[in-house]
Amino acid sequence: MTAVTSSDISEKIGALDSLVRELDAEFDKAATQAVAGVDGAGKKAAYLNERIERLGVDRHILSRALTRAQAAEAAAREAKAEAARRNHFEAARGHAARLLAAASRIDAAIAEIAAALPELSEAELSVRLSLSRADHRLPGAVVGQVGLALMSVDKLNRLADGRARLNGPSKTIAETCAFAWNFLLAENGR
Repeated sequence: MTAVTSSDISEKIGALDSLVRELDAEFDKAATQAVAGVDGAGKKAAYLNERIERLGVDRHILSRALTRAQAAEAAAREAKAEAARRNHFEAARGHAARLLAAASRIDAAIAEIAAALPELSEAELSVRLSLSRADHRLPGAVVGQVGLALMSVDKLNRLADGRARLNGPSKTIAETCAFAWNFLLAENGR
C-alpha cells in the first residue's frame, strides 16, 4: 500500500469542494422548483441535500487525513534534516581530529624552528664577524641584509597568509644560504 501524500489529499478535497459547489447550485435550483410546485423537484432537492451532507462527512474525513499526512510529512522532513545535521556534525568531528593532528605537527615544527633560529642567527653572525675580521667585504646583494632567521619567519608568514601561493615556488632557506655563502662552502674556498 502506497502512502497518500498531503498533496493527493488536498487535490481530493479540492475536487470534492468543486463537486459540492455544483451540487449546491443544483440543490438551489431544485429547491426553487419545489417551492414553485414542479413535480419531482422536492425529491430531487432532498436527494441532493442528502448527497451534499454525505460529501460533508467525506470532506471532514479527508480534512483529518490531510492533517495527519501533513504531520507525518513534517516529521519525515525533520527526521531527514536531523540525519543530515548528524552527518554534518560527524564530518565536523572528523575535521576537528584532522585539525588537532595538524596543529600537533605545527607545534612540533615550531619547537624545531624555535631551537634552530638562534643557532641560525648565531652562525650567520659568526660568519659575518669572521669575514669582517678577515677584512673580506661582503656584497650586500648576494648575502642580503635581512638575515636568514627573519627570512625564515617571513616565509612562514607568507605560507600562513597565502601570499606564497601567489608568488610561486621560492628558494628554500638552505638554498638561499648556500647561494649567499657559496664562496665559503665550495671546496677550494675563495
